[in-house]
Amino acid sequence: MTDDGNSVACSECGAAHDIGKIEVAYGLLDDYFMLSREQREARGRANSDFCQLDNRFFVRSVIPVPLPEPDRYYCWGVWVELPRENCRIAYDTWEDEDVSRIPRLKGKLANGLREYENSKGLLGELELRPDSHPFFYIVEESRLMHDLHSGITAEDAVRYYHQIA
Repeated sequence: MTDDGNSVACSECGAAHDIGKIEVAYGLLDDYFMLSREQREARGRANSDFCQLDNRFFVRSVIPVPLPEPDRYYCWGVWVELPRENCRIAYDTWEDEDVSRIPRLKGKLANGLREYENSKGLLGELELRPDSHPFFYIVEESRLMHDLHSGITAEDAVRYYHQIA
């Protein structure tokens, strides 16, 4: 980390990267992205937070992986597939100020994260939040679940960015 606490000096390109600006976010879930424009129009509908593809339902979420600095996270912007009833709960309470009464919703990761082999389909729990997109916590044994508990280094975050950019 650099002196400002937000940037990482990159060993790959030599630049200083702001951690908040190099987070990876998937614009669509993998299965939707793979379709042609015509197929998307015929089989699905999507906005920036919710997607339906045939009889499957998805919500945009964040996987918050801890960094060594207190209360800092590297966030993966992902899509999570939920059963219809769980998606309805997320949709109906999206703008509620107090979602603490709502238990975590079961779902599965709808994006394959390049850094995490076989991550698409990992089971997890969606935690609705009043201040951001819901957090998604992987509960299925995997390297991603391990990183959610143990954290990653800022250098790891920069490496993830370079693999995508």
